Amino acid sequence: MNTTPTVSARRPIAALCAAVLVAALTVPDATGAGLLKPVGGRDAGAHIKSHHVEVVLNNGFAQVVVDQVFGNDSDADFEACYSFPIPKSASLSELSLWIGGKEVLGEVVEKEKARQIYDKQRQQGKDAALAEKNDFKTFDIRVGVVRAGEDTRVRLVYYQPLEIDLNVGRFVYPLAEGGVDDERIAFWETDDRVREAFTFKLSLKSAFPVKDVRLPGYDAVAQIAHATNETGVVYDVRIDSQEGGASLSRDIVFYYRLDESAPARVELIPYRAAPDQPGTFMAVITPAADLKRIAEGCDWIFVLDRSGSMSGGKIATLVDGVGKVLGKLSPADRFKIVSFNDGARDETGGFVAATPANVQQWTDRVRALQAEGGTALFDGLREAYRGLDDDRTTSVILVTDGCCNVGPTEHSAFLKLLRGYDLRLFTFVMGNSANQPLMERLAKDSGGFSMNVSDSDDVVGRLMQAKIHVLHECLHDVRLSFSGEKVVDLTPAAPGNLYAGQQLVAFGRYNGHGPVELKLSAKISGQPQEWSCTAVLPETDLANPELERLWALATIEARMETIREEGLTDARRAEVVRLGTDYSLVTDYTSMVVMDDETLENEGLLRRNAQRVKTERAAQQQRAGAAAQSYRVDNGSTFSAPSFDIGSGPVGPLFAALAAWMARRKRRAAA
Repeated sequence: MNTTPTVSARRPIAALCAAVLVAALTVPDATGAGLLKPVGGRDAGAHIKSHHVEVVLNNGFAQVVVDQVFGNDSDADFEACYSFPIPKSASLSELSLWIGGKEVLGEVVEKEKARQIYDKQRQQGKDAALAEKNDFKTFDIRVGVVRAGEDTRVRLVYYQPLEIDLNVGRFVYPLAEGGVDDERIAFWETDDRVREAFTFKLSLKSAFPVKDVRLPGYDAVAQIAHATNETGVVYDVRIDSQEGGASLSRDIVFYYRLDESAPARVELIPYRAAPDQPGTFMAVITPAADLKRIAEGCDWIFVLDRSGSMSGGKIATLVDGVGKVLGKLSPADRFKIVSFNDGARDETGGFVAATPANVQQWTDRVRALQAEGGTALFDGLREAYRGLDDDRTTSVILVTDGCCNVGPTEHSAFLKLLRGYDLRLFTFVMGNSANQPLMERLAKDSGGFSMNVSDSDDVVGRLMQAKIHVLHECLHDVRLSFSGEKVVDLTPAAPGNLYAGQQLVAFGRYNGHGPVELKLSAKISGQPQEWSCTAVLPETDLANPELERLWALATIEARMETIREEGLTDARRAEVVRLGTDYSLVTDYTSMVVMDDETLENEGLLRRNAQRVKTERAAQQQRAGAAAQSYRVDNGSTFSAPSFDIGSGPVGPLFAALAAWMARRKRRAAA
């Protein structure tokens, strides 16, 4: 094994390192994850004593473990509430509370019942904890009793699927407050300071070579080491502050770039506990079809959110990003800028040619935008769709946090508006706690895509990725199918469009075992295309039991999409509750509650989640000591090599290498 620590792994002078780290973990005038306290209320001595995070990126998904201790300096007991932004497609699967020095795991029940159990436990002075989902915004963790002069330890675990975009993987540990919940902001303030130790550990295991990694804003303080062998690569990252003073107000974004030798591929990761039980799998498809660059001049409509919830880092990121995009337009392009807060206005007065003079003028004007007022998102989109030219290719770029509180707010109203136009909508979702479900649905239904942007992101690099997608043909009407009758409950059922360099991540269940033909079909510029390979569904495979929860969550998200568009019915709610309780997931209609054995027995509940967690932890222990495993099932000749022209311009260090890689591929394709 060849172990190579990077320069950042060298330990600097301790005092200097601590000062730099506290600065990296602090954002002026920003709030983040933390304890909620009444605005203007008495500080009861509640504080976060320590906060430890361990992340494992392996086998196509992330496992995130957050272990923290709440302290109480006062002479009275109190209830604590810790709130943090919901990570994208995250399944909150464990909540543990240490009672009498022993870990007690939470169990999932219907939301109202969970609150009743928790309140009863708390009123009786018993130890209890509760995890609830606050719509699309936050997970809220309540601890019933933090005893006077004592510490209380809480542990939570969530899983989320990973995606690779143009050979660049990205993981976000979300901490920054999204600023989209006006009622909460008016009543609560957030104490996001960690008094003592803060640690963030991340382990990346890859069966494919990794070229380099980045943590924007943390590169100077992160300790990074990696090891390679014949089966893959392991990167270990650590951010460590033992001095106290760290703030949970800034996202931690980890990028990793696969080596250019990483192929287009089909990976199928299975789990099946026994032959008489259904199996679960995650399919990750990285197509590399020959997608041509769009050559003719295009019309670009930028719809910019300048409402109050975009204040601070979000409006600054918006202004910086849009200014750079305008600078990348071709002279044959035209653009229109629409902004909105309490209402909408056409800033440019229609389309203007993307001449250098116009680009400079409107870049300066965009930089002058101020964030204030409400969010009339519907009005912004309606204004954008006025004055279109049917003879030109037109795309709409919406930059927002998705918080709409003026005018129509229902999903159905937005979908009806978009269906009247044959335009692709690309949504750039700023910050955490954003209305991700709405943004993704609007983009998908219009044939576009949705992209998250964190304040801690390499913004230029993210824009480079988006530019490649937008300026090339895409795979549209994508369909994924499996031969025979073994595979059932595939989600997403209709993936929509795939853009250059994007992956398709799908989950499914299966019965029986043995070989199946996996087929991906799509159209490129109206012409049907098809790719296929053979995969084997195993009779048993115990390595990745977490896939059952990820499949269930993906299915729940599909059900919630229907509920948001068509409305809630008893049957739809019951289906979400059933999946949430069967697979122990915190959802809009289920919560996780920690209770003592007596209460569990009185409520007629089983330790169902405890058994599932036992299985998962055993598998995680086995994987921790094993080398990275490849789940590739195609034969290496299924797909062609990609060829993209991404142009030029200033980019971050990681994405500069991406640019060089793309340029080399282009030259090879032309040779």
